[in-house]
Amino acid sequence: MQFAIFMGIAAAMFLTYRFIAEGFFGSVINALTASDQQVSKETLDQFRWAQFISSVMTFIFPALAFAYLCHEKPIAFLGLKRNSKILIFLIVIFLLVAVQPFAIYMGQLNQGVNFGKVQGELQRLEQLYENAMKNFVRMDTFQDLIINLLIVAILPAVGEELFFRGALQNILERWTRIPWVAILLSSFAFAFLHGTFFKFLGIFTLGIVLGTLFYVTRNLWYNIFFHFLNNALALLATYYATRNDMLKKLAEDDYKMSLFAAITSLALTVAIFLLIRKRTPPQHVSSTSPTAAQFDIE
Repeated sequence: MQFAIFMGIAAAMFLTYRFIAEGFFGSVINALTASDQQVSKETLDQFRWAQFISSVMTFIFPALAFAYLCHEKPIAFLGLKRNSKILIFLIVIFLLVAVQPFAIYMGQLNQGVNFGKVQGELQRLEQLYENAMKNFVRMDTFQDLIINLLIVAILPAVGEELFFRGALQNILERWTRIPWVAILLSSFAFAFLHGTFFKFLGIFTLGIVLGTLFYVTRNLWYNIFFHFLNNALALLATYYATRNDMLKKLAEDDYKMSLFAAITSLALTVAIFLLIRKRTPPQHVSSTSPTAAQFDIE
């Protein structure tokens, strides 16, 4: 029932946003489905407003609305704790760095997948989308970088973590009572809604890391911090791409990883999770009464 309520709220807000987007952000939709020609400043401004409204309506609002409707302590349910630890934030930085080679390697494997008869069409759509996004995150000045850090890094980090981890993963874990199933399902939804077939495994990998981080700590702030850093580093790589060959390869998803680097990355990631587990006492969700769900770290 909780899952049905949450998905109903999410679907209603998504349809409402689509109506708004088609009515007020038509040039953005056209640019996403048109050629790779450079977008105008007006379209770029519309894109930023569309991104802002999308984050609020399709991710933040459904999570908050569900939590307040179905739980006595909505903030605790979503994992927005007050007593976060600076040490864990620092460890999260190392976690982000450690997992990148493995995520990049998984992305490489994904790019080699052949989708058969629809391969050509999927590649064409992927290229159109990538060209449009390159235009939308175009940053000619430092002010553009700051704006994009807000619109493309901070807001999606907050919204997507509230939606996929704070709400969806919590609901699935209570429903299935199997944490790894909840992590995998919410990570699949996370990767699927990014709308890319050729980067799916890389995004799915990061989703599993984020899901595991939330399961281990029950503190969504660590997830938001990880997600923001990941998005911000991608933006910074794009902004400074012309000044450094390595950053240019990262910005264009052209940086290759070896199998050895991927295995080492995975081992380091697991070790860091074990360290985080030692620093945060085990916590479990309630499978009976949602109103009694509390995730305070002792």
